[in-house]
Amino acid sequence: MSKYLNLSLKYLVLLSIIGIFNRCSSSNKEEEDKQYQTIYQSLKDNESKFIFKMDGNNFYKSESIFTGHLELLEGTFTMSYFDQFDSNVMIHFGGQKWYEGRPITTSIKLDNGFSSNVMIGKIINKEEKLGAGYLMYVGIMTFKVFTKEKFVIVIEGKAKKYPKVGATDPSFDVKAIIVSKNPKFDVVDIDGKKSFYGQ
Repeated sequence: MSKYLNLSLKYLVLLSIIGIFNRCSSSNKEEEDKQYQTIYQSLKDNESKFIFKMDGNNFYKSESIFTGHLELLEGTFTMSYFDQFDSNVMIHFGGQKWYEGRPITTSIKLDNGFSSNVMIGKIINKEEKLGAGYLMYVGIMTFKVFTKEKFVIVIEGKAKKYPKVGATDPSFDVKAIIVSKNPKFDVVDIDGKKSFYGQ
C-alpha cells in the first residue's frame, strides 16, 4: 500500500512541476508578446527597431531607428539596414524553401573567417571615421512574426569583433530583438500564402 502511495505522491509532484513550468512559459510568452507590441506601436511605417545587447549592454542607441534594403527571394533573405547614426545591420541567409518553417529559424555561422549571416556595426568616432564591427559566429535566429505588416525576429548567440575572429579571440554574448513596421520590400519573389504567418 505504501509503495503505491509513494508512487502516487511522486506522480502528483511531477504534475505540479509540469503545471508550474507551463504557467511560467505562458507568462513569459505573454510578456514577450507585450514587449514586441509596445515596440511595434512606437514605430512609424517603414521603420525598424534593432535592440542588440552585447554582454548585457545595449549596442545601439535607444533612439536609433533603422530603415534600408529588404529582399525576399525563393532562395535567400537579405536585410541591410542603417540608422540615423550610420549604424548598420546586415542579415543574409538562404536555403531551399527557407520560408516554410513554422517558425522560420536559421543557424548563425561564420563563413571563411570574414563573413557571417549576421553582421552588426556602428560609428565610434565620425570625425576620425572610426567604427566597430562584429560578426556573429554561432547562434539561432527565429522569426516570431513574419507578415507584410510586421517582422519580429529574435537572435541569440555569440559574436567576435572584426577583424579578430579567430578561434582563440574574445567572444561576446549577443541577444537581440528586431521589430519592423510595414517594411518596404525592395524585391519579393516568394509566395506570401506559404511564407507569412503570425500577427
